[in-house]
Amino acid sequence: MQGYYFSRPLPAEDITPMLQEGLTMNLAAKRDSEPRSTVLFVDDEANILASLKRTLRREGYEILTAGSAAEGLSLLATHDIQVIVSDQRMPEMNGTEFLSRVKSLYPETVRMVLSGYSEITAVTDAINKGAVYRFMLKPWDTEMLKKEVIGALRHWRELYASRRKDDRINS
Repeated sequence: MQGYYFSRPLPAEDITPMLQEGLTMNLAAKRDSEPRSTVLFVDDEANILASLKRTLRREGYEILTAGSAAEGLSLLATHDIQVIVSDQRMPEMNGTEFLSRVKSLYPETVRMVLSGYSEITAVTDAINKGAVYRFMLKPWDTEMLKKEVIGALRHWRELYASRRKDDRINS
């Protein structure tokens, strides 16, 4: 071993006593100290949410789901979320209204729409009012959805990650 991950660099004879004492690296603690990217899916259909969660469960993200816009706003208030994927047609508040509200309350998020309807006015409103990064259609292609989420997270890092790091340093 070399470097400072386990200890400072040591001669071989100094490592033997460390190994005899049973010193080990706590890899889980190191992994847990780095925040995972969080993706929020908002859709009024529970089966769609379950399917979306299954699609991305092995990608290493924290995945949150909300069955309504109000539930989505509640989760945004209590979690650090980078990417939001919302259905367009939901009762009480459509996806465009929801993402527009999210844009004003949580501007440092990347917002996407996943909808079964491709009406041009819905697409235009989503882009103009919600500052939507992508408008995708249902049914989705699994690999394409994964690529779009990866792209959204990359976009988020380019726009906001360094700014947040600077804020933590200056606090």
